[in-house]
Amino acid sequence: VNEQSASVLIQTKVANGSNSSAPVNLTTIIQDANGREVARASARNVAAKGLHAEASQTLKVSNPLLWSDDRPYLYKVISQLEQNGRVVDRYETPLGIRTFRFDVEKGFFLNGKPVKIRGTCNHHDLGSLGTAVNTRAIERQLEILKGMGVNGLRTSHNPPAPELLEIADRMGFIVMDEAFDVWKIEKTKYDYHLDWDEWHQRDLEDMVLRDRNHPSVFIWSIGNEVMEQWDKSPLGGTISRELVGIVRH
Repeated sequence: VNEQSASVLIQTKVANGSNSSAPVNLTTIIQDANGREVARASARNVAAKGLHAEASQTLKVSNPLLWSDDRPYLYKVISQLEQNGRVVDRYETPLGIRTFRFDVEKGFFLNGKPVKIRGTCNHHDLGSLGTAVNTRAIERQLEILKGMGVNGLRTSHNPPAPELLEIADRMGFIVMDEAFDVWKIEKTKYDYHLDWDEWHQRDLEDMVLRDRNHPSVFIWSIGNEVMEQWDKSPLGGTISRELVGIVRH
């Protein structure tokens, strides 16, 4: 990314669920916030019978407007599958063009500029409204936080509702996306430790795949106050290395 252009690598997975060979053409379009097309790429014959194919395309956006906590500019990626000249599938993905890095001496940088992370732990419940997703209530909560000067969220202690991340993209919050509140050792009798062996890998993989395209997400959390951190066995280190490997894969 520079002031003149940004190269956007887009990897698209295509699954053919039919019983016959069904090659399709993939058209990928980037639109700006006003719906104006700013980049386009095409790939032919990206899926065959019974296969999950992946197409990699690099699109260049000229004079990009960068996403940040104080100017959360959003583009849109439109993925279209075409067969015999007809669009048979269409998917939209939010796109925020931004860079970030951590410097051991100078702290956090967003788009090359130092930014202080003023964050809160954001539990999934909405007070007296309960835990069911209420999009306007989430938005109101984030509006209040924004007014307090908050620019960062930690989604304590579970994968967040997609609606939260969509609002964070739009309002300019940087997000620590958190996966687990418990690992293999229980906190309470009926918590996630009962499902850990069977489900932790699938759940973490699904969370990362679901949330990875949100420009608001800049770091992943693999656990909160897990009991293994107080255990004298090597179990905690073994599990943490496994989870880190899953995220990076």
